[in-house]
Amino acid sequence: MRNCIKTQFLVLLLFTVSGSILQAQTAFYVAPSAIASGDGTLANPYSSIQNAIDQTRELENVSITIYLRGGRYEISEPLRFDEKTAGQSGNKIILKAYKNEKPVISGGVKVTGWEKVNGNIYKASLDRSTKLRSLFVNGKRKRMAGTDVPVNGVGDWGRFEINGNEPWAFGAGSGIEGISFASSDVDVYNNADDIEVIQFNTWTEKILCVESIEKVKDLTVFNLQQPYGAIATSMAWAGKINYERTFVIRNAFELLDQPGEFYFDKTAKTLYYYSDNENMKRAEVIAPTSDGLVQIVGKSNEVQAGNLSFEGITFSHDDWQLMDVAGSKGFAGIQSLGLAIKYIPNGNWHPSAYNSTDVPRGSIQILNAKNICFERNKFELLGSAIAINMVNDVSNVMVNANVFQNTLGNAVSVGHPQHYKIGDGPKMEPRTEEDQIHLTEIKASKYGRMHTGNGLNGIYAVGEEGLCTDITISNNYIRNVSLGFRQVEGITAFFVENVVITHNDIAGTPYGAITCGWWWGNAEIPPSTVARDNEISYNKAGDTHQALDDGGIIYVLGEQPNSYIEKNYVFNGPRCIYPDDGSAYWTIRDNVVGNPSYKHMWLHFWTKRCHDNVAYRNYVKNHFYMDNGTDNLVEQTYSFREEDFSSNPLAQRIIDEAGILPAFADIIPEKEPEPVRIFPAEFKEADKFH
Repeated sequence: MRNCIKTQFLVLLLFTVSGSILQAQTAFYVAPSAIASGDGTLANPYSSIQNAIDQTRELENVSITIYLRGGRYEISEPLRFDEKTAGQSGNKIILKAYKNEKPVISGGVKVTGWEKVNGNIYKASLDRSTKLRSLFVNGKRKRMAGTDVPVNGVGDWGRFEINGNEPWAFGAGSGIEGISFASSDVDVYNNADDIEVIQFNTWTEKILCVESIEKVKDLTVFNLQQPYGAIATSMAWAGKINYERTFVIRNAFELLDQPGEFYFDKTAKTLYYYSDNENMKRAEVIAPTSDGLVQIVGKSNEVQAGNLSFEGITFSHDDWQLMDVAGSKGFAGIQSLGLAIKYIPNGNWHPSAYNSTDVPRGSIQILNAKNICFERNKFELLGSAIAINMVNDVSNVMVNANVFQNTLGNAVSVGHPQHYKIGDGPKMEPRTEEDQIHLTEIKASKYGRMHTGNGLNGIYAVGEEGLCTDITISNNYIRNVSLGFRQVEGITAFFVENVVITHNDIAGTPYGAITCGWWWGNAEIPPSTVARDNEISYNKAGDTHQALDDGGIIYVLGEQPNSYIEKNYVFNGPRCIYPDDGSAYWTIRDNVVGNPSYKHMWLHFWTKRCHDNVAYRNYVKNHFYMDNGTDNLVEQTYSFREEDFSSNPLAQRIIDEAGILPAFADIIPEKEPEPVRIFPAEFKEADKFH
């Protein structure tokens, strides 16, 4: 909890009216039913949230509370905060629910005027020109019309040539033009560019978008959108596609044959829905349209946005059209949220120093910003791959006591794979005398030691350009996330510093629960010196890997000096705590691990390149672990064969203290949410661990 206390103090300090910068306090009011000529008072509120935000541009050094009255605020584009609304102006802005009312910021539009086509299929007009990837009927997520069971491919088809001088290429070569299927299994569907083809491979997932379809003898050939198709089909390791394995095909009108499915014909601007016994005359149908919900973006690293707080708001119904490279779409996952965006001839992304990768845009997108707090909000029914994305140059942020549920993407992501090397390289400063004394004291202790990593010459990296640092993600309730982007853990961090992930409650994820770090020990580039001082503590996480395999409930990568995994309660995962290839300088202590059987490891040091890690005083259900690493220490492990850990008071205390703190327990629903599925049940690994 060392770093957590510091981060909380910083955020609270910035949101306290004490000091010279906050000279006055102002309140604006907004209501969804207000008239357009409102003046922002309680009696005559604004009708637009963005209008209230824009009023702050005329103010300086003021504490401003924008109260949102209850109801649904329909936005067609994200709310925008920049350095002029908050940050350089000296203003502090709090956007919060008025009293106990429940405002919903919705990026969707209501769809009305439904007409029966035949049977339970209905249609309605919808004015948009892009693919519709999500639909909600009476508050429930529906799924794109698709194959009821996965379909076997026959093989690849054709080659797409790359010269090597394209802005999206790291050299010349070729990729796959298309994928072939047996015509007896797959037809030539109309509106081919609507269609998506999905395949997963162990821990990765690909969403390939189609450009055209043709029939060649007894084959149906899906030609992929290019160049993203070539990028996605040229990846190495688990990024490879097996063209004879199963695929899910979705978003074709011809596949609209099950209750709860929808299809939008963008050419005819007509939405079709196969009713699941709803009364379509009365049903509330919402189609997402806004490309994200909130943008907090400063002008530069020196001119930042910030000093913002969001409280008691529900964020819902945003739209995301997948990654875009030269007009082609797709989702080509390397691992977690790291996606391929450039063609590499041999598929090896490491030598590019991860400049061939990117992360998706978040529902809440934060860049060049500081001093931000999200507390007691709900993020639900979202369509982006990330709910809150702190992607670059973000500091002093708290994400506390929020509910994340029923989202296509994950809850929170911090940092970026390209931060392997920030700017022109680390700025080096001598270690202060206080730091040196502290380091000497800790190194003298066998346990709780600080690992110095690459800081062996008395220097360490500070102040790197673009670094995400001093961020606390705490007391969040996370369920039914990463539904549509299943290779993404519930909480993700890349090359970050002083990020604390603590007291969260995460369950039922298709892949892992928490990941921190990037870079592998088998990479052709040296370890990054960016990541350090991170903490994963007091989390309750389990029942993970519902769809994909490998990975861990808590998964870390890379060298991260002075970083800790401690006092977590994790359960029911194939690898529970997994410092993967190249992980170093982690202290793993006082965790309780409910690994379901002896074939499921509680701890996994995979290769000799996992080095200088310490694991001690951990309580496990089955003492099965792997240590193929170098200079790791694993001892004082207490193994239990009982159904629970109640026979050991220390272990039981860790379990009792893990998860959401009592002060925020009211955010936990009385009943565990039912699982949400948008893929066929057969589309997962056959040999599951639970």
